[in-house]
Formats: sequence, structure tokens, C-alpha cells
Amino acid sequence: MNVTELTPFGVEVHAAAAGTDLCDVEVGQLRDWVARHKVLILRGFVLKSDADMLSTCGELGDVLQWEFGAINELKVQANAANYLYTSHAVPFHWDGAFVGRIPHHIFFHCVDAPTVNCGGETTFCNTVKLLNDIPAAERDAWSNIRVTYSTEKVVHYGGSFTSPLIDRHPISGEPVIRFAEPVDDLNPVQLLIEGLPEQQHSEFLSRIQQLLCDPAYSFAHTWKTKDIVIADNHALLHGRRAFSQSADRHLRRVNVM
Repeated sequence: MNVTELTPFGVEVHAAAAGTDLCDVEVGQLRDWVARHKVLILRGFVLKSDADMLSTCGELGDVLQWEFGAINELKVQANAANYLYTSHAVPFHWDGAFVGRIPHHIFFHCVDAPTVNCGGETTFCNTVKLLNDIPAAERDAWSNIRVTYSTEKVVHYGGSFTSPLIDRHPISGEPVIRFAEPVDDLNPVQLLIEGLPEQQHSEFLSRIQQLLCDPAYSFAHTWKTKDIVIADNHALLHGRRAFSQSADRHLRRVNVM
């Protein structure tokens, strides 16, 4: 395998021989790459069936079951009730929060990639690095903030929950950011901020959104058909860029506890 570390974080691994079965890669190696680099991009590997995909995910941990099953088909749907299934941008967030079960790994398999320069890239932000870099006084102020998120349940998640802005990674113990950007779209998500004077809310939202998009902490992954990506859902936040024009993109996602 050919291994290339990415900037500002992440690792890309190419199979030495095209068509190498992902099941032939040691799961411990996959887990180690994700632990060290936060996001792992695999190219040149194949998944022969749903059973193989779920078997690999099951070796990583317990597969999270949703109302629709384990595999979420992420593609544009006609008459979608939620922004996830449109061509719109998806703000930064972390998976599993509304159901109270936070997966450790997010496993993506790209069935069809959009045409080049049509948008639809998946964005990742390394919140561990971000927190390491901001001033201590700002980090201390953030440690007092709690945010309540609310949305109507029209798809597989919804309701209301409250989370501290700064939490700890359950495996590494590193401080991480738990923040989902407000959604002003289909199935909107509202935020109620506590622990910060109300007159500072607007400035805080502008500041954190600017940092999340800073190229020192984030990058956008341009999909290629058959890409496999495994991301650390505790260390990272993720989202999606809007499609700049009509384009097919079909990802399959599995959440792993």
C-alpha cells in the first residue's frame, strides 16, 4: 500500500494493486490510521457486497442501526424533506447527537462521484488541533458554554438535546469541540446558547464558524467513485459543500460505535 499524509491532517492510502479487497486490510491498521490522522481516505480498494462492508464496520465496533437499517443512502431525492438529501450545503455537525448515541467512526463508501468541479465535497474540521491553537482565555470562556439544539423529526433524527461546547474524546482524552452550525433550510436546526452573555452570541457564532472553515483546521474531500473514507466522529466535525450544478453523487454511510 502507498501511504501519503495529507495537509492539514488526514492520510490517503492507495492499494498497490487496483481492485484489492478492503477485507484483506487488517482492521487494526485501519483503526490506527484513523486514530493518528483523524480521517482515512482509501483508494483502489473494493467492497464486493453490503455484507463485506458491514463485516468490516462490525470489526471496527458495533454498527449503529437506524429506522432504515445500518446503511444510509446519501443522494439527492426529489421532494426531500431534509437538507441532507438535497443539493444544498450541509453545515458542520457531528453524527448521532439527536439520538444520544455518538458513533466513533463514520464509514463512507462512494458509489457515484459527482463530475469534477460540480461541488458536493465533504468537509472535515479537526477540532483537536483548533482547540490546541486558540488562546487559552478563549478556550476557557468556551468551556462554560452549553448549546441546546432543536429540530423537528422528519427523517431519522430530530427532537432536542443539550451539549457542552467543549467535551473530551472518549478514547484519547483530548479536548474536542461539539458544535453544529445553525441550519436555515429544509428541516431547520435552532441553537440556544447558554454560558455566554446574549450580546456576545453573534460575535461567538461568527468567530467559531470562521475557525471551523480555517484551512489550518479543515479541508474538503473531493470524491472519486469507489472512494472509502473513515473519519473520527469525536475528533472531527463534518459537512458538505453545495453542488454548483446538477450532479449525481451517491454515498453510503455507516455509523460505528
